[in-house]
Amino acid sequence: MENTQEPEKNIEAGESFWFATPTRISVFALSLAIPIIFLALILPFGYFYIYNQINAPFDEENKSQEKIFTVEAGESSDKIAESLESAGLIKNNLLFKFYVWDKELSDSLQAGKYLLNAEMSASEIADAIVAGKVLKDEIEIVIPEGFTISEIENRFVKQGLFADSKNKFTDLKARDFQNQFGFLASAPVGADLEGYLFPDTYFFKKDILLEDAARKMLANFNGKLDSESRAEIARQGKSIYEIVTMASIIEREVRTQEDMKMVSGVLWKRIEIGMPMQADATVVYAVGHNNLSYDDLRVDSPYNTYIYKELPKGPISNPGLQAIKAAIYPDKSDYLYYLSKPTGETVFSRTLDEHNIAKNKYLRNN
Repeated sequence: MENTQEPEKNIEAGESFWFATPTRISVFALSLAIPIIFLALILPFGYFYIYNQINAPFDEENKSQEKIFTVEAGESSDKIAESLESAGLIKNNLLFKFYVWDKELSDSLQAGKYLLNAEMSASEIADAIVAGKVLKDEIEIVIPEGFTISEIENRFVKQGLFADSKNKFTDLKARDFQNQFGFLASAPVGADLEGYLFPDTYFFKKDILLEDAARKMLANFNGKLDSESRAEIARQGKSIYEIVTMASIIEREVRTQEDMKMVSGVLWKRIEIGMPMQADATVVYAVGHNNLSYDDLRVDSPYNTYIYKELPKGPISNPGLQAIKAAIYPDKSDYLYYLSKPTGETVFSRTLDEHNIAKNKYLRNN
């Protein structure tokens, strides 16, 4: 009878070996599956636990201990969370931060004064701030991006503030606030606050002083212009005043962030090569009306960028953060010309011939 047994294999002493038997394969697979199963079970539980804490009142027995909590214009969600914890309104600032992050609410938190209590959960407090459920003892003032200082003045007066004041926003000078706000140091002597009154939603007491209202808006600007942006401005050899001036033009010229960055590149390039910026918004600021004529384009004004080849005398509006960022970080391109279609869309051109074709196509009947 033939021997069908496999010959024995000689294993040298100390030689390692491993046979992939079915049993070993099962053990290996199980060793991988256990942590995966564990994570699959624990992660939902962890998420549920966190939200259970977020939705739980901090102190149900202290409902009557209401507190007025203030969210300043431009204040970050992290700072709000930390202030809420310090005020004894939430148990842990991380719960508020996580909820705001998870629900993508960071840009929706509204400034103002809120009446809160410790019986409210972190999520209820966040939702109240997002909804803007503010106390009504203050006047809400909304300043849109691109408003001039005169338009800001009129907005305050219409809301019942400073109508009888002897001083106006246009009377306030940058130098009067330079000790408190270093970013005003590059403003020339005699410059007003045009460009620095940061557009946002504000809440003011009815008896607030004009100077304090301006100071609040300047503080908002100070908070928005981060250290990275300031370092980049210095690296480029520019001043904050120059950046704000450029941003104020961009804000009035185009609408979208993409167009702002592209127009910024075009305008900075024109200045570099000694070509007039020819920005209509600067002439509008100089002459005081929108329907520009050929004669308007020849008005001798330090704000007329059709006849002067450098930046205008100063800012022509109060720009928002997108325009400021665009002025600091322009997009480079081959374009030297642009125009805005009646729809608001921006058309860019490389040559004057291309630009003239675009004007005939989009602006001929306007």
